Amino acid sequence: MAEFIIGSPLRTLARKHHFLRRLLWRLDFLFVWSLVKMARLLPVDAASRFGQRVGTWIGAAMSKKTAIFKENMRVAFPELSEREIELLVQRAWGRVGRVLAEYAHLETILRDPQRLVIDIREPITTYGNPEQPCVMVTAHLSNWEVVCSAMAKMGIPNASLYSPPSNPYLDKLLHEHRRALDCQLLPRDNSARGLMRAMKAGRTAGMVIDRRVDEGKPIRFFGRDKLSTLMPARLAMKFSCDMVPVQVERLQDAHFRVIFHPPIKPDPKCLDEETRAVDMMQQVHKQFEDWIRAQPEDWFCSKRLWPTTGKIEQSEEAGDEADIDSYAA
Repeated sequence: MAEFIIGSPLRTLARKHHFLRRLLWRLDFLFVWSLVKMARLLPVDAASRFGQRVGTWIGAAMSKKTAIFKENMRVAFPELSEREIELLVQRAWGRVGRVLAEYAHLETILRDPQRLVIDIREPITTYGNPEQPCVMVTAHLSNWEVVCSAMAKMGIPNASLYSPPSNPYLDKLLHEHRRALDCQLLPRDNSARGLMRAMKAGRTAGMVIDRRVDEGKPIRFFGRDKLSTLMPARLAMKFSCDMVPVQVERLQDAHFRVIFHPPIKPDPKCLDEETRAVDMMQQVHKQFEDWIRAQPEDWFCSKRLWPTTGKIEQSEEAGDEADIDSYAA
């Protein structure tokens, strides 16, 4: 989520002045709180449609984020005209609004059997024995939050990473609504130790991984290298467990299909661990491309994925990737 919504035009000034920054944080909190409160008063499908209208308005007001949306969509869909890209991004902002409004009804989505269809393409040990952990990976598609709900519905205890908003008031608000997901939530930064502890305790690890990770490895995504985390593949190899791509499809309003695809296996020709991890993540990204092409308006890509120069400069810091190999607690 952007650091500022209502105060987006003042973001540069706000980062220099603490008082203004906190004031804008409070205004954004009041705006989102009001949106979620109104959505709570509506039936879940009406709330989702209401969120779509609000999301379209938010996108029109956030020119910087909209520009990044367009940059990413141009790379993913080079065959589209500029007018088609503009319309696609407008629809995508509407889907963002749906996700925001649906926070108020996450418990309803979890409990109503008609709203969450689970589609298992290939059985794995975890489905029959939830105490045997695996690694679940997904992308920012449809409403990615419901992956946790699907695992909870299947009786799979999980620990899922999330990105806390820069706004601490919004972080607290969203965290309260995420309790309905029935999972352990771990902040994204410095997360390797927490994930490993959770997996040792029998929890499955859940991650949304289609964003750029500055300390990651170059992985081809829509024909260009994107710095991406290898953590899911490293965890799967370290714990000798499956890594499962999970796709969320929005069927209509707040009805979803959660598809658990067959687990990813490294190419037998890959001899060392690093090469196997890269190969596994490349396979996942190829699946992400297929999902996004099928439902492009459902892709939330408000973060810059590729460098504007076309040249990737990889960080020398290994970060959480190294922690997986060295952690022994």
